[in-house]
Amino acid sequence: MRTCPRCGVPRILTSEHTWLPNGTMTLARDVTHRMVFIDNDALNYTMDSIGDRLGVPLEGIIQEAKRKSGKHFMDAVLSGAKGVIARNLISTRVYDQLGKQVSMLGLGAAEVSSYKRHRYLDGVITDAYSGPAITGDICGAFESIEGRAAEATFEVSGGAVHCHIEAASERRPENDDASSFLPPPMVAGRNIYELCPVCKAPLSMGSQYAFDPDRGIIVDRKTDHRVVLIGVMTLSGLFGELEAELGRDVPRMMADIEKGRVRELIAAKGRDLDTSEAGYLRYMKTLELKGMGNGSSVSISDGTVRARVDNPYYEPLVAGFLAGFYEATSGKSAQVDWTSGTQGFSEVTIRPS
Repeated sequence: MRTCPRCGVPRILTSEHTWLPNGTMTLARDVTHRMVFIDNDALNYTMDSIGDRLGVPLEGIIQEAKRKSGKHFMDAVLSGAKGVIARNLISTRVYDQLGKQVSMLGLGAAEVSSYKRHRYLDGVITDAYSGPAITGDICGAFESIEGRAAEATFEVSGGAVHCHIEAASERRPENDDASSFLPPPMVAGRNIYELCPVCKAPLSMGSQYAFDPDRGIIVDRKTDHRVVLIGVMTLSGLFGELEAELGRDVPRMMADIEKGRVRELIAAKGRDLDTSEAGYLRYMKTLELKGMGNGSSVSISDGTVRARVDNPYYEPLVAGFLAGFYEATSGKSAQVDWTSGTQGFSEVTIRPS
């Protein structure tokens, strides 16, 4: 069976990932490679909002950032003798397996429609999470498998993304694909998950998310929003590319956009929420299962909230997530600041603006 009969989570997902007690989720074969469940609607909304504010189309930046991260990921997967065999003897099977990975991660259902080794690949992705992003993912994988630079284009037709990847005639500049991502040190945690007795995944996974492996879709049952499972390194590369291209104001802009989105989402539910220190800690518990970090402490004094989040996946979005809760529950406009997570934690300060 492709999904666990007890909790409904795809078996490939549970076998390839590990949930740690410090609020992080990693690949089982590489604990340094963090993964997160992120709201795809929110991510697309953030990208669209930044593009609108700056008057700059982001498709090219997103596709290029995803190409780099896709190549880096496949280079790691196809390292050593396994990579030699895959690249030289069974490259078509690698693409078949890649399609299964795409589906498992909630990125859509991908199929190869035409392929010529070392020359080109045509793919069709139904229910794709993002046209430029999935095209970048596949282009990066093609470059890794075929061992040469490539160019990619896509179009949306009939509700599906049709991408064309073609080997380029020239090599990329040396170090063009080098990753600057350095994972910060991990802080220990004491989160305890009740595990599924069959597949050993956190039991709350099946109650939190609905999985449709055939369509390559994961839905958050609590919000009805689509989510995707994506690498922290990938997000860091995407956000870093945006900052490099568009300026240092991008992280602050992302925190502000996330603050407004969360505020409206909470306000729409119309429920009274606990705004005590214990209430904030419960709110931050929602980060853990997603692999986004571990809310470890909160203090409230004179209308100012100070929270510490261990192992944050991306500090500006964590800060916006907390500030949105503050604005929705207090009815006040908030100013939010945060510290870098280079020591394994970020301290977020929220005060009335």
